[in-house]
Amino acid sequence: LVLIVLSPQVKFCGYAVPHPSENKINLRIQTYGQPAMEAFKKGLEDLYKMSEHILKTFM
Repeated sequence: LVLIVLSPQVKFCGYAVPHPSENKINLRIQTYGQPAMEAFKKGLEDLYKMSEHILKTFM
């Protein structure tokens, strides 16, 4: 979520766990105009790139 909220197009990003025994989360992303799904995809892509960099650096 940190990578999503750092985007200048994102107004709010948060999550809630409805119940601890369920494998679910509710994710909420509010943007200034860009579709929320695009911000979510960009955040996942950035996380992937960061993970690849960490693996290359420390492995």
